[in-house]
Amino acid sequence: MLSRLKFLFKSRIKYVFLLFVLGTNLVSAASNPTVNVQDLDSLIYFREAAFQAAENSNPEEAVSYITKYLEKTRDFSFIENSAFDTISRSIAYQSLSKQYLPKVNWGSMLYIYAGLIGIFIVIIFNTQRKKDKATITLLSVLIFIHSFFIIHVGLHSMNYQFVYPHLYSTSTVFSFLYGPLLYFYFKRIKIGYTLRKKDLLHLIPTLALIIMFSPIFILSGDEKLKIMMGIGKFKDRAYGVEISIGKMLSLLVYTFFTIKLFLSSRKQNYIDEYKPIYKWQRNIVFFQTLFTSVYAIYLVLLVSYILTGPMFHMQLIVLSCFVLYVAYTAYVNPKTLLGYQLEASFLKYKNSGLTSSFSEELKEDMMRMLENDKIYKQNTINLNTMAEMLGTTRHNTSQIINEHFGLSFFELINTYRIKEATEIFKLDTHRQKNIIDVAYEVGYNNKVTFNKAFKKIHDTTPSQFVKNLRETAL
Repeated sequence: MLSRLKFLFKSRIKYVFLLFVLGTNLVSAASNPTVNVQDLDSLIYFREAAFQAAENSNPEEAVSYITKYLEKTRDFSFIENSAFDTISRSIAYQSLSKQYLPKVNWGSMLYIYAGLIGIFIVIIFNTQRKKDKATITLLSVLIFIHSFFIIHVGLHSMNYQFVYPHLYSTSTVFSFLYGPLLYFYFKRIKIGYTLRKKDLLHLIPTLALIIMFSPIFILSGDEKLKIMMGIGKFKDRAYGVEISIGKMLSLLVYTFFTIKLFLSSRKQNYIDEYKPIYKWQRNIVFFQTLFTSVYAIYLVLLVSYILTGPMFHMQLIVLSCFVLYVAYTAYVNPKTLLGYQLEASFLKYKNSGLTSSFSEELKEDMMRMLENDKIYKQNTINLNTMAEMLGTTRHNTSQIINEHFGLSFFELINTYRIKEATEIFKLDTHRQKNIIDVAYEVGYNNKVTFNKAFKKIHDTTPSQFVKNLRETAL
């Protein structure tokens, strides 16, 4: 009698549970058009069969039914159901979790971090005053697609493509842009090349990729999840090998022409002032050559069905280092990145001097540093330091000061320092500051030099000047 009651009780509980599951899936069907009412019986069956297999400690069978349930619903949270705790340590279950569930991977996080720095640099480039729009645009797009690819791969390696399915294959359409963008950027900063309409022909391969992937891009998120699970209307990673081969050929061709352009004009390398420009050009050619070489090795391994993981990550490391190098250079010496004018003005200096537009630009930057940043207050300031701040040569900096101010470097610095000291003396109505304190404040290292410079400009010593101020105030 007791066993009969237990059987009836279990039957009722199971009946109530099945009704609950049925109601839950009806709601799911209403919100998800891909799950129709005819599929509800199979959904309940797959769900119950997965639970039963887990309860019987049969992980392979449980994973099989979980997979079938996911193919119907794309509800990946089902994998984390507490009913599967009994098989959570099994290889089959862990493999399924690794395939679909988001996870934290510190290596991928570092890639994403580098990519975000790249995006930040692109924003900075395009919010500041554009000194060479063409150069800024080429460099910005190049850094953006590198950064986007790094972030995309980082998210993919942590399974976030199942959380944000609309990211599917978005970075693939940039595959044929890496070579042309760097080549034309290098051509611009090297010889001042002006882009023409016919150069748009280099975008044809990229346009072809966009057209190829448009039918996928316009799909719903659920349809893209199906593709990633291998049950969609399109094949996952379609034309992957063909696109990789095309990308390698593109990189080889454009890298060859970039190197050729770089090697054709190295005769200025022995000039000290040219070294920052040469170093930047040499390094970006190095990064491009290294990336092309790594990608070529990766492709050979890919088509040979050999483990590609290490070389794939090597690509990301090279790209991340390139993005970080651009960010560092943009911080230390931004003018090096932004056009051929820096090199052209240096090379023309001895014969024809600075171009008028570049000369005016440098003067404006110098005025900003003197009047806003007050660099003259730095007691170690010298001509070389100012040239580095301007991102130009010592010769150009000296010429700007001579032509626009009619002064030498030290005369210019002394003029601003004494002007600042004079204002301090006038505002210090209670005479609380000593003369030596004011001298230190405006950038001098000793009172003797301060007195000498002050007397040259005001034809009187600082002490006498302060005394005259006091008498006038009385």
